[in-house]
Amino acid sequence: MALNALKRYQTLIAEVDRLCRSIRQGYGEHIACKKGCAGNCCQRHISVFPVEAVSFAAALQKLPQKMIHRIRHKARSSTTFGPCPLLEDGACLMYDSRAIICRTHGFPILNRYKGIRTIGYCQQNFKHLPVIPDDALIELGPLNNTLTSINNQFLEETTAPWPYSDRLTIGEALLLDG
Repeated sequence: MALNALKRYQTLIAEVDRLCRSIRQGYGEHIACKKGCAGNCCQRHISVFPVEAVSFAAALQKLPQKMIHRIRHKARSSTTFGPCPLLEDGACLMYDSRAIICRTHGFPILNRYKGIRTIGYCQQNFKHLPVIPDDALIELGPLNNTLTSINNQFLEETTAPWPYSDRLTIGEALLLDG
């Protein structure tokens, strides 16, 4: 199994968590995101790369059987247009194992497209700052490049036939064998 890529993915998660923790420490009073938030970040059923899907599947296998059955039931009945199947009572059932996009959602994301700089973030956050400081930004390009590189390595290292061509919904990921 693609252990080198999975280790790199875990390292990337740790780096993203450190970055988000730093932003929260510096600007916590401007961040509304929390358990039970009325925002819409978990109301969309997103897709993840295969390396993230396998990481989800492995993390799921570490949970108690009763929880595994509950999560898989939710995953089987989820739709791509509904909320994330891991959302329950305003919280993520696998919070510690969530994908990169889930970890960064709501934080100010810097994107550059054709030389134009844009910043996207949850409108519940940073309401009282006229400008979001650069040290509060997560630059999307390098993060996505690293994640894509790790995923490509994962696909190269995977010896078993991979049944998916590109991305999987979180629901599909939760139905994989760990």
